[in-house]
Amino acid sequence: MITDLVDTFNTLAQQLQQLRQHLLQTRPACYFPLNDAESGSSADELEAACDLICDLWYHSNQDGRETRSRHGLILADHTTMTLIATINRQKQSFRQAVNQEKQQLDQQQWRERHRQLGRLDVDLRQQLQYAGLQRVHLKQCYRQLPLLAQRPLRVGFSWYNNGRSIRKISHQQAQQLLLELGEEKPHIQAQLATLAQLKANTQLAQMQTLAPIMRANLVFQGEQDEATTRKAMNVSLPLFIPQPETDEEGMQQLPVFNQVGLTPPNGRTRQSREDNRLSAEAILPSIRAYGYQN
Repeated sequence: MITDLVDTFNTLAQQLQQLRQHLLQTRPACYFPLNDAESGSSADELEAACDLICDLWYHSNQDGRETRSRHGLILADHTTMTLIATINRQKQSFRQAVNQEKQQLDQQQWRERHRQLGRLDVDLRQQLQYAGLQRVHLKQCYRQLPLLAQRPLRVGFSWYNNGRSIRKISHQQAQQLLLELGEEKPHIQAQLATLAQLKANTQLAQMQTLAPIMRANLVFQGEQDEATTRKAMNVSLPLFIPQPETDEEGMQQLPVFNQVGLTPPNGRTRQSREDNRLSAEAILPSIRAYGYQN
């Protein structure tokens, strides 16, 4: 299994290098905002974009939860689009190989460790270390290269700040989550007592604040006399835009786009909806559970 894992990873890395070589040879139109250090070193936008696209590794002192990302735009010719399709399939194959390796672990151990942050990943990375992949960043390996099927008229980048993930849970589910953290612990006992005071049909919500993300708001030309269509998507890598093979005027250039800062603004960028019905403080902080206000 480890041999399959290594072979699948090596193929992915080679395919990414092929894409990098093709882009640097053909030099398509590119927008990739540079940070201060890169600007100070007169870095090349396209080369910096290729560095990010091909980056599958943890850097020294990097937080294990951090995934390096940056928005941008790159025109994609037919060869680029073919390479991207192949790479995205290989990324899926590598993820499947990792999942198969995880399944080799004892199932009871898997269930016990599922909620222990990073414990299972440590076990898996120990196996990857023996395979020579000790610093592989799995999430950066998994993420697909974004390729549009149609050229947009405009691309509007914007930060989506202070997003929240909200999942409704029942009274019984909340109790089980607390028990899994250790019934004998004093702070868990206190929260179990708090939960016991609530009615059995009380609806709770697990809420987690998400990291700021960049969104691309796309505007497409409608067919014939139809109105324009719009689409929004999250982008953690430069967005590839199909480049027509014809030499139509202006079509070898990037569509109209705006430029935004590399760091998100402070505060919310959208009005809250679901989370404005939740209690101001978590009722069960160990599982990030909030109550609904009437």
